[in-house]
Amino acid sequence: MIQRNYRNIFFISLSQFGMAFAFNFVMVFIPFLIHNISPYSPQKTLIWVGLIMGSTSFVAAIASTFWGSLASHLSPKLLFMMGLFSHGILILLMGFFTSLPVLLTLRILQGVMGGISTVGFIIVSSSSSREYASRDTGLFNNSLTLGQLVGPPVGALAASALGYKAAFIIGSVFIFLTLVFCFLYVVEVPHKTTKRDTFRKHTVNKKTLLGWGLCFTTTIQLMFLPSVLPNVFDGFNIEHALALKWAGLVIMLYTATAVVGTHFLCKLATRIGTSRLIIALASLGILCQSLLSLSPGVISFIIIRMLQTAMIAAILPLVFSIFLSDLDGKVIGFLNSARFLGNALGPMTATAILAFSSFSWLYLSVSIMSLLAMMIFVFFFDHTEDRDPQ
Repeated sequence: MIQRNYRNIFFISLSQFGMAFAFNFVMVFIPFLIHNISPYSPQKTLIWVGLIMGSTSFVAAIASTFWGSLASHLSPKLLFMMGLFSHGILILLMGFFTSLPVLLTLRILQGVMGGISTVGFIIVSSSSSREYASRDTGLFNNSLTLGQLVGPPVGALAASALGYKAAFIIGSVFIFLTLVFCFLYVVEVPHKTTKRDTFRKHTVNKKTLLGWGLCFTTTIQLMFLPSVLPNVFDGFNIEHALALKWAGLVIMLYTATAVVGTHFLCKLATRIGTSRLIIALASLGILCQSLLSLSPGVISFIIIRMLQTAMIAAILPLVFSIFLSDLDGKVIGFLNSARFLGNALGPMTATAILAFSSFSWLYLSVSIMSLLAMMIFVFFFDHTEDRDPQ
């Protein structure tokens, strides 16, 4: 039986917060930067926004299983620190280029070294126990989400007050500070060597594929909006300079409800069953996603979005908690690749649909994808296997 090491779980979660803060510090103003420097038409600019916003996570989706496998042979703490260092350098470089192809290249390079949260999950899994799996993954996920909460308003404020170049530099400096903190306080965990057939036997099977699909569509719901926020505010007749500040506030508000929702809902898993809770939250999230198209004004839009993220953010740690007993880096890396791919295709899908259609079609398309994944999970997942001990 695994002895729970809460101290390690706390400090790796705190390190993940620092990384998420810096990453989202710059992500909030990148769409506005692209609209400012783009030499292309509004339609082509939207496509560039989707590519630049989604490219990092798209590449990371491919690399995340490799990172999970690598953590079975090398020091997870060292790999985590390598990821922090690479992100710090690449974000710094972004402040010195105004070419969209160069920005896209730097974002792709971020993706190559972007499997850092996979390693974080592995450290959590090695430090947790089956009894506390839902709570510990909830803490780690909330730390990541809290960084997503605080980063956007601070980043929007920095970009509007100091300019885009200075904001990139500030984001880079914060990552390097987080790297020092990680070196000093995160405790190393033993890396586990896996058998050759681990990937074939444990990773790609019906159970993990169903979990992967649910994580993927949930992440799309969470991540599709920031890339089209300039267009959302334009539709509500909010002036461009004010829209940048609104963007940070809106992301902060709906990420706050995601943090609160995850904290309380993960605690319910031991009482009502993980699978049943996942299905209920997915259904409510899809309903809210559909209601976005009916919002008469920006306030109602924000309220619906806040309710939606409060429901669906908890799905990710709940799904991960089902698999933590495997303690297999490749399994965690495979599941985490769904998050990365959702992070990528969220903005790519949103900008592509909006470039050639309307917001109503965008919201409906995301709802349909999520509904299909949920129905497949309902009918094909073995819901008797994942109940937490009472």
